Amino acid sequence: MSKLLKVLALLFAVALVAAACGNDDDDGGAAPAPAATEAPAADDDDDHEHEDDDDHDHEHEDDDDHEEEEMADEMPGVVEEDGDMAEEDDMAEEEMVESCGANTDGDVRGVDTENGVITLGTSQPFTGRAAVAGEGLLGGLQMAVDEVNAAGGIDGCTFELAWEDDRFEIEQMVTNVRKMIEQDNVWAFVGTAGSQAIPSTYPDIEAAGTPLWGPVSPADQDIQEVYLTNPTRTEQGRICIDYFAEQGVTKVAAIGQDNELGEEAFNAIDIQAPVNGMEITAKEEVEVLSDVVGPAVLAVIDSGAEAVLTALDNAQNGLVLDQFHEAGFDALVCSDAGSSGAGGQNTVGLANPEAADGYLGALQVALPDGDHEFVQHWSALWDAYDGPGKDGGAPNFSLQTYSIITAFFELFDRLDGDYSYENFHATAEALTNDPILVPSIPPVACGTLPGGHSCASGAGVAQYDAATESWSQVRGFQQPNS
Repeated sequence: MSKLLKVLALLFAVALVAAACGNDDDDGGAAPAPAATEAPAADDDDDHEHEDDDDHDHEHEDDDDHEEEEMADEMPGVVEEDGDMAEEDDMAEEEMVESCGANTDGDVRGVDTENGVITLGTSQPFTGRAAVAGEGLLGGLQMAVDEVNAAGGIDGCTFELAWEDDRFEIEQMVTNVRKMIEQDNVWAFVGTAGSQAIPSTYPDIEAAGTPLWGPVSPADQDIQEVYLTNPTRTEQGRICIDYFAEQGVTKVAAIGQDNELGEEAFNAIDIQAPVNGMEITAKEEVEVLSDVVGPAVLAVIDSGAEAVLTALDNAQNGLVLDQFHEAGFDALVCSDAGSSGAGGQNTVGLANPEAADGYLGALQVALPDGDHEFVQHWSALWDAYDGPGKDGGAPNFSLQTYSIITAFFELFDRLDGDYSYENFHATAEALTNDPILVPSIPPVACGTLPGGHSCASGAGVAQYDAATESWSQVRGFQQPNS
């Protein structure tokens, strides 16, 4: 177990004892995610409490010393040697925890060893067509940063999150990334969203050597600085097509934006339709940010498709669902997680209820109303959170970035105080042998390039029920059929 998880497990256990002292039903188990919400206060009252504890401990010292002396008579030198070793180990761990970047040589961007602060960055669409998603994505990140800081940080470091609004525009995202590298001096980017815009930032990311951890659903381009912690949109599309096949579909079509987002959908259908013996009847493009989806809708209907894979923004998907319904076209429709907003109202809330009923969305992360302990922990934090991104933010996107940055903090903990980028890459690329396990997402098991920075594989499928306004998972997290 890592130092971070040990500390957080202890804090969670202490919180349970404080809340229900003397309850025999408490098992003292550790939560799979950080659970402390307040940092321990270092005030005079705490000192007096520790003094009382010390007095209590001294009552047992004479007995312990006597037992050790007897053991020493039988095994000379063993107790003293072991005791010295344990003391040295404790001192070494205490020194690392109290000194941020203790094993980092030289200056590293975003690492303030004097003040013990690491600066992280993210760019999100807080305004514009994807604002609901961007707000939730920011909230999940900030909430996790607040939680870790309240628990005392990691190895003596606390974290600051720099963030900028890109308005879902490519040029603005590039400007944001440059600004956060050059002015905010971010050490790494976490959970940046906007698949159509993220690749445009890669030249600046590579030039600065700044890691990008968990960008939301871009294609893998085998760049040293980029680590994908969720399945790509291509893989999610392949999972959708597998689900179509399970429902007996034999003819499939795709509608995608005229950019890399659409290319991934067309790539998915080209790969996976033959695997399942399907006929591809149409592949239609829609311009980015355009509300003109009618020609693509009519072409797909005329093609005789029984199911449709879409790679559009939420507003466009809502329009497509409405127009299919108005035309009496009763086909299965599935989109990647970002396009569908599976688990929330991002897309289905923009369509008529009758049109949205039965809509399918790929899952990169567990549904936000799941009953898993980790999801319940996140849910309690989200309910109490009132920071940036909470107003208008979608819970499903909050859970996604909360999961991504939870994995990031586990990786950070494994760096053992050496925050050089060389050590970051070496540690991240060794995850194939010891994956990071966050219960809400597939195991994060990065490897070396080429191909190794697609750190997670497998996606699920959820379906929307308009009557209950809820999503349910209809296919577990699985890799595509091959």
